[in-house]
Amino acid sequence: MTSGERLILTQSKPLRLLTLFLFYFTQGFPIGLFFYAVPAWMATNGASTGAVAAVVGAASLPWSLKLVNGFLIDRYTFLPMGRRRIWIIGAQGVIVLVLLAGASLSPPYSDVFMLSAIGFTANMAVTFQDVGIDSLAVDIMAEDERAKAGGVMFGAQMLGISGATALGGSLLESLGFAACMVVAAMVPLSVMIYGMAIRERDGERRLPWSAGTSHPRNLAIHVAAWAPLLRNGILAVIAPLSLALLPMLLLRAMPAGAHEAFHPILTTKIAGWSLSEYTNVMSTAQLVAGLLGLTVGGWAIDALGAQRSLIIIMSLAIPVFIGMGLARDYWTNDALLLTYFFGYEVIATFVNIAMVTIAMRMCSPAVAATQFTVYMAIANFGRPLGASLAAATAGVGSPMLLYWSLAGSWAIVVVLLLVIRFPGDNRAFHDTAEVLPQGEGLAPLRD
Repeated sequence: MTSGERLILTQSKPLRLLTLFLFYFTQGFPIGLFFYAVPAWMATNGASTGAVAAVVGAASLPWSLKLVNGFLIDRYTFLPMGRRRIWIIGAQGVIVLVLLAGASLSPPYSDVFMLSAIGFTANMAVTFQDVGIDSLAVDIMAEDERAKAGGVMFGAQMLGISGATALGGSLLESLGFAACMVVAAMVPLSVMIYGMAIRERDGERRLPWSAGTSHPRNLAIHVAAWAPLLRNGILAVIAPLSLALLPMLLLRAMPAGAHEAFHPILTTKIAGWSLSEYTNVMSTAQLVAGLLGLTVGGWAIDALGAQRSLIIIMSLAIPVFIGMGLARDYWTNDALLLTYFFGYEVIATFVNIAMVTIAMRMCSPAVAATQFTVYMAIANFGRPLGASLAAATAGVGSPMLLYWSLAGSWAIVVVLLLVIRFPGDNRAFHDTAEVLPQGEGLAPLRD
């Protein structure tokens, strides 16, 4: 078997997991830069909480607009290259171009508008890549791989965020914005080349001008008109269980946005840390969380069950938020801050893995990109909402209220999880498999 014949996702479980790892790792770079490194760079140079929150909010906003991305990706594609790959490769290329354009513009820390515009555009490209790779995972991952896939997704993203945060903080401090953007662009560029080498299913084209044809399974389920796509997508999302999941996804992400807006201020202006100290700590915390997600997260959540895992983890996190608010007089204590930062990153990673596992199980294959994107768009809207919460509480002199509000938001999620039962597998996925040839993809030849 030649190398070209081996690089087919549906025929290799390791290749599927590697692909998820690489593209999620890439996502971590724009996130790490514009949610951690650049905000810390701004705060260190004297930017206000409002200015930092504006940049974080702008970078977060595309993640809450992903609904549009899902409809576009489900409706328009180039089936000879697979259902998702043309979007993934294209989005990856845009990430590279935006980072290089940012290097060319090289705005100062005080140019909130330009930094917001670069962060928004870079993350907009990432969201298209994210929707493409998420829906690819829904398309090709076997049911028993999904918890593990969730661990790989968030573990890899955390590793990418960790690397970008540490590297970005160091480069911003020593060489400036332009050098930081140029170096960061090399990672998505290399992964884009990898994306050009693989194929989703046997017989498809590797590139638009290569030999190959559309796979029968994709031709059978592709929705080629707006009306049925919108109708099926809406029907999938407004199902009772789906509606119950939406507020949980929203509230799940609020702490991330709140932390990204306030913690650069907390560490540099209250605790007296330097830019590189903050970014190094955050990158290490993200590295630890990512490794745990990769090695333990998927396995543990699969063993316990996604819903039970969420109840346990989020219940443990609530007193942590409350305690952080009560410990206002000790926020200059490095041990307290380190414990909180590391603990939260691990908790958030495991919560994300479990939430995504539930969301993937509720997706219908024909509108997987649309349905899963609705879930993730709602979830990611919690991020700018959390940044706004930071501006409305910590930004006006009540930082303790920020942490108590976060505790309340996760308490609501726990209550909902205790009274609502979500499915343990994806029945719609199996129903489709019963009426479509190779409905769940080709059986892996090499696992």
